[in-house]
Amino acid sequence: MTPLVSIIIPVYNGSDYLRTCIDSALAQTYPAIEVIVVNDGSTDDEKTATIATSYGDQIRYVEKENGGVSSALNRGIEEMRGEFFSWLSHDDVYAPTKIERQLDVMRQQKLPMNQTILVTGTSFIDENGDPIRRVQRKVAGFYSSQDMFRHLLLSSTLNGCALLIPRKAFDHRRFSLEDRFIQDWICWVELALDGYDFYVMREPLVYSRIHGEQQTKKIAHRATTESNRYLERLLQDVEVRENGEELTSIILKHTFKENATDVRERYLATRDVTRYFGPIEYHWLRWNGILFSNLLSLYRGMTNLIYR
Repeated sequence: MTPLVSIIIPVYNGSDYLRTCIDSALAQTYPAIEVIVVNDGSTDDEKTATIATSYGDQIRYVEKENGGVSSALNRGIEEMRGEFFSWLSHDDVYAPTKIERQLDVMRQQKLPMNQTILVTGTSFIDENGDPIRRVQRKVAGFYSSQDMFRHLLLSSTLNGCALLIPRKAFDHRRFSLEDRFIQDWICWVELALDGYDFYVMREPLVYSRIHGEQQTKKIAHRATTESNRYLERLLQDVEVRENGEELTSIILKHTFKENATDVRERYLATRDVTRYFGPIEYHWLRWNGILFSNLLSLYRGMTNLIYR
């Protein structure tokens, strides 16, 4: 069995790195792929369009009005014919074996193809393609849907370009159009809540490029607003689930990590805090969360300063 994999490349004014990106998608050792480039209303005098169309029928090329990366990814999902979805940002690069290794691991581990999301490791490169060293959490192995929910809320997020997702996961779900900074994290959280399990590989098969023109840097100011809005909605949504109290506790602990004090206090104003925390735990989390949040902000600020 050789399932078709759709590699979706959303791009906006991406002529600097697009050719390298497309070449890495077409160089996959796995034979059954389609590459879909979605031009999200680029305004660079046709530079992006010229590069994409130069590939002819090697890729499928779609143009749309500008609506942000979520809208471009959603358009790619609508256009895709494959059984698996693989996102590749226009400034990032796949290792040649990215897709093949993920599907090999799925078969070797006997993972359900329609219920498991595969995740590879990530390496970082600069604008010239030279490696950047970054400290990363060493995670690997099988994560049940609830384990991954906990990981995403309390540990770290996932690089969207490292994922291989069954098309079935998007039957009733899309990337949030309301959110432009954390839309990928929101999608992974929701897929975990939908019951999808994850298998994380340590192999770095995606090269994520750090450079001064990254769109995420330009809209980083949206992070707090988007996060608080989503957390408030998420707290309401999980209450009705059978394991709602456990999920709520995880989300509330996340608010300490992100210093989302207002979200937490509004929620707990009408509820008994002892349902979710022990008396000492609550105060420890509060002060530990402030320290963690400040250190994380400092790290992000220094990283953006170095690679802006």
